[in-house]
Amino acid sequence: MTSGGFAEPIRLEDGRNFVLRPLRSGDLEALQRAFLRLTPEEIEYRFFHRSRELPASVTAQIRGFDPAREAAFVVDDAGEIRAVADLHADRPGAREAEFGLIVGKAVAGHGIGRLLMLRLLEAARRRGITALTGNVRTDNTRMLELCRDLGAAILPIAEDPATLCARFELGTGPRC
Repeated sequence: MTSGGFAEPIRLEDGRNFVLRPLRSGDLEALQRAFLRLTPEEIEYRFFHRSRELPASVTAQIRGFDPAREAAFVVDDAGEIRAVADLHADRPGAREAEFGLIVGKAVAGHGIGRLLMLRLLEAARRRGITALTGNVRTDNTRMLELCRDLGAAILPIAEDPATLCARFELGTGPRC
């Protein structure tokens, strides 16, 4: 399971070094450890509920990763995962996909989220995806700001006033 074979070094202004790379099939244990380091708020922002275990849906996605429909990138800190970004399409060749992003507090505020989102947008374009969407809680101001800065439209979701749809138009396609 990979989303390409690159490994991009990242050096933060404080001197810490990481590697941005595709998610690998052997990353499940590191993802479980990363999940345990997240705050309840970080978990709720990404998964829309609080839990102390990596959601079963995430574990299933990792085990059944389909590079024809998915891409996923991590920020690796000597075998520990500090951030993850992914995109999922319903089927190969789909024109629309959903994204997810989570950056742990150890590296938050250093541009890691922006870098990961740019990687996802590149991967989406390469796949011919015309729209990349993600649900974001209305109180997740950092994520909403990042999406706006990168060109996403922020749209209401009628059936859920506590959640907004961040939509990146990479071409033409249906609306949120």
